[in-house]
Amino acid sequence: MEKPIEITVEANDRPKGKSVLKKLRDDKLVPAVAYGPKVKNNLHVAIPELELEKVLAENKKTLIKLVHKKKEYHTLIQAIEYHPVTDRPLHVDLFAMEEKTPVTIEIPIRLTGTPPGVAEGGRLYQPLRRIEVQCLPKDIPAEIVLDVSDLTIGDTLDVDSIDIEGIEPLSESVRTIAVIRPPKGGLDELLGLDEEEEEGEEAEEGAEDEGAEESEGSEDKSES
Repeated sequence: MEKPIEITVEANDRPKGKSVLKKLRDDKLVPAVAYGPKVKNNLHVAIPELELEKVLAENKKTLIKLVHKKKEYHTLIQAIEYHPVTDRPLHVDLFAMEEKTPVTIEIPIRLTGTPPGVAEGGRLYQPLRRIEVQCLPKDIPAEIVLDVSDLTIGDTLDVDSIDIEGIEPLSESVRTIAVIRPPKGGLDELLGLDEEEEEGEEAEEGAEDEGAEESEGSEDKSES
């Protein structure tokens, strides 16, 4: 199992006051707060915006090694506030992990393999691309890789297919991760689910399962 990337970020003390915060952001620094089991008092710091952007640009799970006054904190991003117009990060919450304390974290899911169902004309659809899990910091994976090489048309891969030691998925076990849809012109087309609608659904993070999506497609057709 591949471990997450950890990017080292040097942090400086963050003064208080709105005018100070504006100057920090003008200087390409992002106000941040770090907290956790071993942090007695919340750590109010400022981190370089460029370094934070590096973390956010990674497709795989990425952690931050926060260095402040010669102390190191292994952290994960809990929340980010963005500017409504520029989309620049305005503030970030960091959770400082402790090796014996489980964390709840969202991990990307990547599918691997070529399903026989695709060779037969079916279409591979992945409604669940990230999943929330609970694990110890040492067990955090960079991503969850699932093999779809055995899927034929109509087959699904559900959350209960995730069997990784030390990792507990927090989604319902029956929730669909991947499904091989019938070829175009089959049931999907009769329900009014065209390719454009399907791509839009894939882009949504909280996409519903196959049955809910097909129902929505049927309603769209009846209204047209």
